Amino acid sequence: MKKHMKRRNFSYGARDDGFSDYFPLFGWLDKLFGNISRLEKNFKDLDELYEEVIEQHLNSNRPKSMEGDIIDLMLQLKKEQSTPIDLTLDNIKAILMDIFSGGTESSATAIIWAMTALIKNPKVTKKVQEEIRKSIGTKGFVNEDDIQNMPYFKAVVFHLVLQQRNLILSNLLYAFDWELPCGMKIEDIDTAVLPGITMHKKNDRCLVPKKLHLACHII
Repeated sequence: MKKHMKRRNFSYGARDDGFSDYFPLFGWLDKLFGNISRLEKNFKDLDELYEEVIEQHLNSNRPKSMEGDIIDLMLQLKKEQSTPIDLTLDNIKAILMDIFSGGTESSATAIIWAMTALIKNPKVTKKVQEEIRKSIGTKGFVNEDDIQNMPYFKAVVFHLVLQQRNLILSNLLYAFDWELPCGMKIEDIDTAVLPGITMHKKNDRCLVPKKLHLACHII
């Protein structure tokens, strides 16, 4: 599926709430500002992508790597009619849409908000990093089993980050010290959001990673 996505330039619509989502009487502004045409283009592009991927899975000469994946499983359920409802190709496309959006938009956004909250609270960040680095030592990376032995880390990030994102965040905190760009203060960090299903930060914020020499740092 990745190679198919590379061929298309998607402008994914999770951020693109229209005027009519908040003020139904002003829905005509969506057409005026191009929101409707942009949404329709996104839908068409994604529909074509899912259609192409499904057709490849239906091909008897499909690559071995496609056998047994989530799409193959759904097509098998459709063929066997083994679900309480009649599974259609449109149903399968809708599920793929959920997987696509849930696996990209929400994960990246959760990490961004977690890092924003931590950089605004240096004492908490330092305590979390001390726990992680003491637990991991000089091993070089954090795995899922390690996280179970980090009660403070889990308590701090419980409401921003799910299990798979914990792994990303813990490794970022383990391997680097994080600073604000030169001349910027904690008070300058804003938490304004864009409208949409996923709460994206309105203004991007750069953080400066400093590579940590773990062997020298951990006693």
